Amino acid sequence: MKVEDVLVAVDFSPNSIRAIEFAVSLVEDEAEVYLLHVVDSDFIERVSYEGFSDLESAVLRMKENAEAKLKELAERFSSEGPKLETMVVVGKPFAEILRVANDLDFQFIVMGVHGRRGRDVEELLFGSTAEKVVRASRIPVICVPDVR
Repeated sequence: MKVEDVLVAVDFSPNSIRAIEFAVSLVEDEAEVYLLHVVDSDFIERVSYEGFSDLESAVLRMKENAEAKLKELAERFSSEGPKLETMVVVGKPFAEILRVANDLDFQFIVMGVHGRRGRDVEELLFGSTAEKVVRASRIPVICVPDVR
């Protein structure tokens, strides 16, 4: 099977950088790797509610910051072969990863997983973003484990 396009969910953690490395190694030079960062809408609402920033300013700043970081990562990995594209969206991370993967008809999703250390109560009850994506995806999901 020839892999032509892959979606990589990026949260800027060291393990999501490893997921990019894995995705780039998985595809041929003529393939496309899309780096997706989801600005968590729940987090933005909490920031706004607590008075740190108004909603629009918080969204704008977080999107600009994420776009700059993704551009940096794309430049860093572009010399290794495949074309890298970047996307930043706002929403619930697992839902947006699934939506983008479905809407743009990717062959695979690649994402880093963080293991079970230090999980908060919400994650224990409802599962991590990676677990939710794996459960609901209609395409293969490759989870790159944490190597700490």
